[in-house]
Amino acid sequence: MKITDVEIRACRPGMVQGEAIDKVDEVDRAKLRGGLAPDVVVVSIKTDEGITGVAFGSGGLDATITARAFAQIKPFFIGRNPMAREKNAQEFRSFDRRWNHSPIYAYGPFDVACWDIAGIRAGLPIHELIGTAADRRAVYVSSMFLASPEEYAAQALEVKARGIRGYKVHPPAPAALDLEVYAAVRDAVGPDYPLMADPVATHSYEEALRVGRELESLGYLWFEEPFYDYDMASYIKLRQKLDIPIAGTETIAGGSHLTAQFIASGAVDIVRTDASWRGGITGALKVARLSEAFGMTCELHTTIYHPLEFANLHTALSMSNTGWFELLYPLEDFTFGLAEPLDIRDGYAYAPQAPGLGAVYDWDAIDNATIEIL
Repeated sequence: MKITDVEIRACRPGMVQGEAIDKVDEVDRAKLRGGLAPDVVVVSIKTDEGITGVAFGSGGLDATITARAFAQIKPFFIGRNPMAREKNAQEFRSFDRRWNHSPIYAYGPFDVACWDIAGIRAGLPIHELIGTAADRRAVYVSSMFLASPEEYAAQALEVKARGIRGYKVHPPAPAALDLEVYAAVRDAVGPDYPLMADPVATHSYEEALRVGRELESLGYLWFEEPFYDYDMASYIKLRQKLDIPIAGTETIAGGSHLTAQFIASGAVDIVRTDASWRGGITGALKVARLSEAFGMTCELHTTIYHPLEFANLHTALSMSNTGWFELLYPLEDFTFGLAEPLDIRDGYAYAPQAPGLGAVYDWDAIDNATIEIL
């Protein structure tokens, strides 16, 4: 089998025949408060056997810009065998190092689309191709960046009422306000509801130590990315001081290779990976197996878009050392492109049964949202 063509679409949900329904101020959009469907890139890989694999990718604030990062990878895949996922991943490292230096989100959707092709060809869902470890995973949702403790508390209550199993706070910063948010959310949902904290690399070491101790007293499950992931020294010091598990490695380049350095250095308790930013399903599984070998939990970072969350779900269902499945909230902001939603019942995401990813796409909506094809 050979890849004959790759189509890359830059899409902006909320478009009709290329015209914006709502013109949102770009500065306001960049605050990431929620309530808007983000831009997205759609990658379709076509083969000489008539099988097409599809995957979504990061659109950032402007998909016409990010789509060009995907377009730089397109020539690498033309003529290659989509079934040779490991060979392709290894050879891409050399290809990318010599010229492109692609952003971390660019390669993953190509690998995911190749897994989609493999599953369709085999007539099996991807988790069965890999080896199924579970038929469902507990869903927690992560907030966007809200304006006040009261808004977070209200949203956490809404999430709990919907039967979702946990809530992760992305607080607004600075640290003093974050502490108010964490306390308000815990007070709203009660002492037993699972909560997580992710300040998205906004703390100094001193702030993280103070915040982490407060999170311990509030019973949060983990403290995620208090620093930029490259600040390994601060992670090591913090982990030595706190009892709450520290989660990291979400945004690092280098996949399993650099993750191994974090594990060996004792920098984190929980490893993070995903099928978008960490080299697709192939790369995410390497991180998962690596952390499993060290007796560590590996939790999957959301891929943002529900069509790509199918890839994360197949990965999570193929792992023995994970307990959760993350989605961004409000859920409705991230469903663009699907004709049928993820199978979420009673707070659990259930295994897709159709071959490949098992996603059913709304191509009319995708067509209407397409602002450029590369």
